[in-house]
Parts: sequence; structure tokens; C-alpha cells
Amino acid sequence: MNSRDVRSCDCGVSGGSSPATGHYAGGGTLVTGDGGRDAGWIGRSGVVLSSYYRRLLSPPLPGDGLLLFGFVEGVIGWGLSWTFSTNPSLAPFGLIESIVAVWIALTVGIVLFGIAYTAPTVRRNRVWLVWGGLNVAATLINVAALAGIVPSSGIQYAYWHPWLVVLGVGYLVTALYNRDSPQIRRRERMVYAGAGVASLGLLIGSFGPLRAVVTLNIFVIGGLLHLVPMGYDVVADAVLIARRQ
Repeated sequence: MNSRDVRSCDCGVSGGSSPATGHYAGGGTLVTGDGGRDAGWIGRSGVVLSSYYRRLLSPPLPGDGLLLFGFVEGVIGWGLSWTFSTNPSLAPFGLIESIVAVWIALTVGIVLFGIAYTAPTVRRNRVWLVWGGLNVAATLINVAALAGIVPSSGIQYAYWHPWLVVLGVGYLVTALYNRDSPQIRRRERMVYAGAGVASLGLLIGSFGPLRAVVTLNIFVIGGLLHLVPMGYDVVADAVLIARRQ
């Protein structure tokens, strides 16, 4: 999360407040108390958050705007993968082919979107470049497996394993790169680091004692690893903005 976006978010609403008051027929003033102040705070927070997220989703997107699209990508990708795996009859091209097709479409889509609709500073950001490269590499490995290029001895490791590498390396880079920068707060870095370690730990464990657990639940596990850190970042931003009203 770019904390400068939060600190500078005016969004058309003043951060100041005054006690909520009302008037009755006698001309006096009726103090509505905490309930009125709470209602005013909720209203102000809602307006500010709405304006803030509209700005994030208005091209050229800042980094946090691309983060929201990455979250949506995870919901669609892992959600459809899980749906196809639990209901193979819904897969239009065959189970594996359909899941790979989903991720091809999502990867191509978010890379092109990032190139065409984000701010220049985002396109040049090294962390986003790492994420883009990792996603493209995992997709190419999936395609190579489908095309029969990957040796038969390694085919079983060419589908979901690369995506755990993507999450593990991507989140660790996010957490550790330029640690003195205020653009990502300390708690967010800790969440990203935890997700990165968990992803690589589960990847390693899938070659040993966790093989069955990870394999049978990979789309749930992948979805959680993908969405929880990004979701935390998005929610943390919203909470910080609301508290400042």
C-alpha cells in the first residue's frame, strides 16, 4: 500500500468535525450525542472511501489500483480452478486445459492492463516487474507442459508448483525490497513476508509429508495465499482512511 495515497487523500471531504446538533420548534438546540457523531463519521468515511477507490480505479492506475486488479485476478483464477476441479463437467476444454486457459487469459490480461493503464512510475516499479515476470514464467511453464515440451518425469511439477513459486518469491520481494520506503507499512510487510514463507514452505512440503494435503487442496491453499495478503493491504488502507475522518 502506498501510504502517501492515504495521507494525501482529501477526496473532497473535510477531515474536521463538529458535534452533531439539531433544532426543535422552540428554537433551541438539541444535542444528538454520540449517535449523531457516529452517523456523521460513518457518512464521511463512506464518501471518502468511495472517492478514494474511484481514484484508484481511474486510469492511469497507481500501484494500489493495480493491486486491486491483482486481487480480482486471484478471485477469478483460483475460484474457477477450484470450480473446474470439483465439477469437471463444467470445464469447457478438459480439466487441465481449462484451468491453464484461465490463467493464460488472466496473466495476459493483467500484464497488458498494467502496461496500458497504469502510471509510468508503476510500470517502472521493480516489484511490479518481478511479479509480471514471475506470472509470465509460470504461464509459459504451464503451456510447455500442455504442449508436451516438459519431460514426462517433470510434468507433475509443471502446473501448480510454479504458481507457489510465484507467490513465495513475489511476496518475499514485496516484503523485503526497499524496506525503508514508507510506501508499504511494517505490518503489511510482515503479512507479505509470512505469505511468502508459507508459500515456499508448502511447496517444499509438497515434495514430502505434505504432498497429499497440498495436492488435494491446492486451489483453496493457492487462493488463500494469493488473496489474504492483498486483502489485508486493501482493508488496512480502508481502515486507516476511515480512522482519519
